[in-house]
Amino acid sequence: MADVTEMIETETPNEELAVEKAERKKLELEDKILRYFQNKEIEKERKEENKILFEEIEAFFEGMEDVEDDLVLPLPNGEFAVLSKKAYVKDIFDKDALANELLIAKDELKTPFDYSILTSQGKLTPDMISKHTSTETIVKIRLSKRKTKPKKKKSE
Repeated sequence: MADVTEMIETETPNEELAVEKAERKKLELEDKILRYFQNKEIEKERKEENKILFEEIEAFFEGMEDVEDDLVLPLPNGEFAVLSKKAYVKDIFDKDALANELLIAKDELKTPFDYSILTSQGKLTPDMISKHTSTETIVKIRLSKRKTKPKKKKSE
């Protein structure tokens, strides 16, 4: 009987140690989960702040009509911030107007198959597509970071 009592007495501190260790691990895990979600919240706030900053940068850059080249700004880490305007040409297709002209619901103009059926039935012509397609030039502001200073663009 003495042997059993000794075994129980010697295992008790080990069990307490194991329980304590498991509790510490659990607390550590809870701390990491908490920090993870705090970081996510900070990230969300920073994204929102950057969105507002970019809108303000766009407004300033749009107001500077005399700027034709990219705006290059050296950053504290030795890299360069480059603010540039880029124009894109985009074709815009007005499905609503085409559906109205064809006297059909807009939902009937979803897939290429829908267009091919209407064309094979003689209801849709290439001229109709051209009539409801317009070209639009979109000017976008781009802000990027470069490791080396960009070269000046050649004047035309």
